[in-house]
Amino acid sequence: MNIQSLENFKKEVNQIREYLKHIQYVNDVAAYHVQNNDNEQIKNLLNTLNSHYRGFRTDKRIFEYKASIISLYGLLEKYVELWIKEYLDSLSNVVPEYNKIDQKIRDNHFELSLKLINTITSRETAKYQHLTKEEVLKKLNECIVNPSNYQINTEAFVLLSGNLKHNKIVELFKYLTLDLNNELSKNEDLNNEIGLDKNTISQTSKDDLYNKINDLVERRNQIAHGSEVLDILGISALEPYIQFLEKYCQAIFQTLFEQVIKEESRHTFQKIENVINTYGNKVLAFEIENYTIKVGDMLIVETKEGQFYKKPILTIQLKNESYQELTVLEKTNIGVSVEPKIKDNQTFYIIKK
Repeated sequence: MNIQSLENFKKEVNQIREYLKHIQYVNDVAAYHVQNNDNEQIKNLLNTLNSHYRGFRTDKRIFEYKASIISLYGLLEKYVELWIKEYLDSLSNVVPEYNKIDQKIRDNHFELSLKLINTITSRETAKYQHLTKEEVLKKLNECIVNPSNYQINTEAFVLLSGNLKHNKIVELFKYLTLDLNNELSKNEDLNNEIGLDKNTISQTSKDDLYNKINDLVERRNQIAHGSEVLDILGISALEPYIQFLEKYCQAIFQTLFEQVIKEESRHTFQKIENVINTYGNKVLAFEIENYTIKVGDMLIVETKEGQFYKKPILTIQLKNESYQELTVLEKTNIGVSVEPKIKDNQTFYIIKK
């Protein structure tokens, strides 16, 4: 997964916020009453703006509303698709052989690739004009005949990604063998945005929990299909949608990001078998042998709840001496520090060397 794509998402969300802020500034100026002592040039500009604003005010609100809704939905669709594809590319980099990827994902890859070929052949949509059926078949074949050097047809997993209400996104994640509802229920930032605790969330209808996402999609559909716009959200009413979309999409990214770390713990990291203790929520003491460890190496933390995090090693100590790099041949107890918090009931992994 690419952290930069998450930053790009945040930047684009903020651009919509700034656009709405700019609209409000213009509205405030347009509503200004010209004073006798105002500069003559300013008077003329304000009078022109005020006159135009009075005649265009309703149409202006409708246009701004449509632009905002379409932009917000565009971010949802763009980044859900992008992050699913990034996740599958990450699997290709982390899991050393295709046959070690979850069987259900492999089955889905085959079936969805065939559907993608059919879509490309029939030219039902311009979305896949950059692909050829030969390219899709070649990747599918390489997975079978050369499983240690494979690529996944990532586009196949977002083939049915239009009209992305919450339940549709959940369906896409099933192709990745992920229960998105369960994963989102663990995300504290999203839970705080919803305003319910984890137990209440598990008992609440998903349509109610993610109503703002579904409503955003419905509003986008009304606009796209040319329906008459009756319920126009003003600038202040749009902000809760922006806020919820931001937390929702970040939770989706975090879900996929953690899954990549989980796969790394299985394939490119090794479990620390003999953990001695943790101190101050930031120091891990453990036993290693035949290993070279450096400051900056990553430590994977698996929580009791099954969540995965990566933390860089900040310091290394052996017998009260600090090291930037330490090579250990025989079984030795060392301590490393990371950013808080780590706990005794967690599982830890270091990179295979």
